[in-house]
Amino acid sequence: MILAHIIAKDKPQALEIIQLLLKHRLLLHAAVSEKTIYNNTLEGTLACSTQTLIIGKTKGLLFSAINDILTENFTKNMPMLYSVPIVYMNDELTTVLRRDTANI
Repeated sequence: MILAHIIAKDKPQALEIIQLLLKHRLLLHAAVSEKTIYNNTLEGTLACSTQTLIIGKTKGLLFSAINDILTENFTKNMPMLYSVPIVYMNDELTTVLRRDTANI
């Protein structure tokens, strides 16, 4: 089990991604959060921007299918995608995740 982290360019793109992934049963749930990102510019000054983070519970084996769908549907403004392992989840949620996401 993993948490898929997807960084979209904005909230409309995030909602489009969520609808697409839920339609294909690639995520169980999705949470959306606006984040302020800070980094250094080439001139050495601090710059900030806003990004939209999607976090969704899924099976680790569905990660490549998620990547494939995002790559197909977002040739421009491809969102960043990475995963974080879920070390433990209670039995009830594990059962729901296995039942309600795509079969592998």
